[in-house]
Amino acid sequence: MKSPRGFIAIIAALAVLLASIAVLQNKLTSLSLSARVPKSMAYLPASDKIGPFFLGFKTAFADFLWIKTTLYFGGHLLSDKQFPWLIGMVDMVTRLNPHFYPAYEFAGLMVPDVCKNPQAAEIILQRGISSDVNKKWKLYFYLGMLYYKNFGDCRRAAIAIATAAQLPEAPVAKLLGVATAMMSKTQGEKDSRAFEYLMYSTSENPEVRRYLQGKLTRP
Repeated sequence: MKSPRGFIAIIAALAVLLASIAVLQNKLTSLSLSARVPKSMAYLPASDKIGPFFLGFKTAFADFLWIKTTLYFGGHLLSDKQFPWLIGMVDMVTRLNPHFYPAYEFAGLMVPDVCKNPQAAEIILQRGISSDVNKKWKLYFYLGMLYYKNFGDCRRAAIAIATAAQLPEAPVAKLLGVATAMMSKTQGEKDSRAFEYLMYSTSENPEVRRYLQGKLTRP
């Protein structure tokens, strides 16, 4: 049986977590649709600075923030298509829970396109690759697509995708075919459409799939 002192500690921890959630929620709600975040504010504070305030509840807060992130993205996608806080929110989720695959997928597919910030996507994907995360072959695949489409770097793209082909559960033949094509071609519109379809077919995130489906159905 737990001592009264133990129960008090648990209640205090929950109170701190709920207070932290309320502060962030109010901050996000108060943002105007036209707000812009300067480069120096592109990321929320690092989790190592705010982690002690969560008293062991970092994963729970990451789950809450991920729900807020998908709602934020969906709301702005259907309205002004402006996402000034999206990078910071995804970045914070992966800092608080480095093993959370959906956030890395979202960063690799959406941040370069809707936020026009491939550098941020690269940083977040590299964090996922260095973490113990499932479906790591997909992170290498998204990193390769990023190098090819956004940086025009066929060599790094081919290396990343060839690496993906060597990992568990990867579609080896498909990925090696893509890597070979990257080493022998320059990017064209036909290639971009093919890569978008491949990203759509491998994505497990409903928001990502809806966004990519919209791009694929355009003439």
